[in-house]
Amino acid sequence: MRRALLLLPLVSALALADEAHHHEHSAKVQVHEHSAEAHHHESAAPTVSPEIYKEFQAIEALAAKSAYSEAEHKIQELLPGLKDNPAARALLLRNLATLYGLQKHYAHAAETLEQSLAARALPAEESIRAMLEMGQYWIAAENYPKAAEALSAWIEQASAPAPEYFLLLADIRGRLGQYPEAAALVEKAIARAPQPKPEWYRLQVGLYHAAHDHEGCARALAALIERSPDNALYWNQLTGVYQEAGKEAEALAVRQLMYKRGMLKTSAEIVQLAQVLRYRGLHGRAAELLQGEIDRGGIASDARNFDLLADAWTEARDLRKAAAALEKAAAVADSGDNQYRLGQIYSELRDWPKARRALSRALALGSLKNPGGAQLLLGMAYYRLDEKGEARSAFVRAQASPALRATADQWLKHLDREAQQSRKGSRS
Repeated sequence: MRRALLLLPLVSALALADEAHHHEHSAKVQVHEHSAEAHHHESAAPTVSPEIYKEFQAIEALAAKSAYSEAEHKIQELLPGLKDNPAARALLLRNLATLYGLQKHYAHAAETLEQSLAARALPAEESIRAMLEMGQYWIAAENYPKAAEALSAWIEQASAPAPEYFLLLADIRGRLGQYPEAAALVEKAIARAPQPKPEWYRLQVGLYHAAHDHEGCARALAALIERSPDNALYWNQLTGVYQEAGKEAEALAVRQLMYKRGMLKTSAEIVQLAQVLRYRGLHGRAAELLQGEIDRGGIASDARNFDLLADAWTEARDLRKAAAALEKAAAVADSGDNQYRLGQIYSELRDWPKARRALSRALALGSLKNPGGAQLLLGMAYYRLDEKGEARSAFVRAQASPALRATADQWLKHLDREAQQSRKGSRS
């Protein structure tokens, strides 16, 4: 951090005094006029003797030659003699801070500026500039609490701080873990900028997220999306924020908007959306989405996706479409459990020939999770088709399943009663 020493205004003023041929032993020189709007106590104009004036000139010469240590030493020698001249003393301390800064003694520089400001004798504008520099020195010294204090005071007094200073203070507040305060500062920076930069909103998202402020996150992401509507990252982040906040309906709405805008590119993303729709009870919409994507080639026409489609149509209570999806799944990769599900659907539809065919196929393929259930349904299909002998055999096999034994027994007793009534009818 480099800046010109402030000795020049003082030396120039003293030079004017010499040019006016004031008496050598009674020269009095005013260094700076105080602003009428200053928030500092008014003080008398600084006065120095010609001897001290020469010392000031020597300090300036040393600083110009980068002889900072010697310049610092001379300032330290002068300071005790300026106890009764707070304005001159404050200005000299101001320059001593600059010398410390040039030597990278940032903490000393900041502390010296604090002393200069404590005198409340600097001109108003210079005081405000010194406050900003003090904050910058504290940043360089990595003393962030002090830096935050100084910059906050500067922002309050500066006439029109640039947005970047709010961002600087926001960064410091973030380092201190003061995330809500930091996010509010970024908000102020954005409000003051004619064209806020995208990275400001991204910073804001991070700060709101660290503060667990989901609404703030959503607002910042919405602003980013408005500026970059084709950036899928912002949409995905917005979805995640709503999910974290437990706002599943809003998260789903964002995903559907992404789908409509063609931003869900992969099969996994599309299938995930369909699964969320199912989870939210929108079974028909999930089925239509999957059906449309399979038909247009957006997702693979494989057994897994046909199974998902069948599930969605089943949940939507469109059983014929569910059966059609399962038939396509079987055509791609047949399995016993697939045929069993198909048998169940055809049984609900009372399409007994197709139910019998599917259930027979399921048992022939084997590896069923519930073979007893398949036998029971097959027995029912045979019964409805008036094939009582085959029905009895299927029910007997279903008795092997402990969970279904009672139901199979009831069907067998029912067949026995029917047979007995048939025999009685034939004798009569």
